[in-house]
Amino acid sequence: MEKTTGGQESISITDYQGPSKPTRVIDNINEVKAYTKDQIDLIKKTVAVGATDDELKMFIAVCQKAGLDPFARQVHFIKRGGKATIQTGIDGFRAIAERTGQYAGNDEYLYNGNLTEYECLKDGLKTPTTAKAVVRKIVQGSACEFSAVASWIEYCPQGGEAFMWKKMPYLMLGKCAEALALRKAFPNDMSGLYTNDEMDQADRPDVKKLSEKKSATIIEEVKKSKVKEKPKKVPEKDETTGLLKTIDKLLKNVDLDQDKKEKTGEWLEKCTPTSDVLSKTITKMEKNIEENHTKRTEKEGEDDDLPF
Repeated sequence: MEKTTGGQESISITDYQGPSKPTRVIDNINEVKAYTKDQIDLIKKTVAVGATDDELKMFIAVCQKAGLDPFARQVHFIKRGGKATIQTGIDGFRAIAERTGQYAGNDEYLYNGNLTEYECLKDGLKTPTTAKAVVRKIVQGSACEFSAVASWIEYCPQGGEAFMWKKMPYLMLGKCAEALALRKAFPNDMSGLYTNDEMDQADRPDVKKLSEKKSATIIEEVKKSKVKEKPKKVPEKDETTGLLKTIDKLLKNVDLDQDKKEKTGEWLEKCTPTSDVLSKTITKMEKNIEENHTKRTEKEGEDDDLPF
C-alpha cells in the first residue's frame, strides 16, 4: 500500500493486475490475461510514459475493455498539458465496432453539405469545409444510422502535423467525422478513446480563437463552394407506376393508330419495362397522336367545304 498526498492509502500499481474479466463478452477479448508486474512496468516505460498510477490503471482497463494491444501499438497513451488521452487509429475504431457484432458498415463521406469528394474536386475545392460520416448499428434487429459532422477549422493542425492533412485533406477530415459517428453509435465500447487524426490539432495555440469564429467562417466557405443539393431520386417502382398510368391513358386516345394500340398492349403484357423505356414509348405515342390529330383536323376542314 502507498500513501497519497492527502494521507489516504491507495493500491500500488505493482499490485494491479488488470480486470479479471473484460467488460465486453467478446471471444478474442476474453482471451486477454491480466498483465504481469513486468508487463505493467514495460507499458509505463514505453507506451504510457509519464502516466500516474491512476492514469496507468485507466489506460490498461480501457485497453482490455476495447480489446486493443498496447504492445502492438494499437492504442497509445498521450499526455498534453497535464491531461491524459488515449488514442488509436480509425481502423482500431472499426475493429472495436465490428467485434460488437452490431456494426453494419458506413456510407461514403460527404463534404460541404451534400457533395462527394469527386464533386468538390471537380468544382476546384482543394480542401473541404466540413465532412459528414454516417455509420450503422444493428439495434433490436434494425440498422440505425448515426451521423456526425467535423469541420476543417476545428481539426486541421499546423506545422509538421499538417503534412498528411495537406496531402489528403478530404480523407483526414472524413476520418475525424467517422470517429465522431462511431463514438455516438458505440459509446460503451469507445468512450474515452480518440483517434490520432482527431488529436492532431490538440497542440494548436489558435484553436480557441478559431472556434469563436467558426460559425461565420463555415457559412462563408459554404457559400463560396456553391453547395449543390442533390435532386431527390424518385424510387424506380413509383416512377414506373406513374408512367404506366400515362400509357394507359394514351391507349384510350382516338388519334392513336390502332396497330400501335394493339402492339403496345401486347408488349406490356409480356414484359416489365424500365422507366427509361416507358418514357421513350410515351414520347413516341404522343408524337403519333399529335400527327394523327393534325391530319384528322385538316380532313374535317376539307369536308366542311363540301356543298352537301
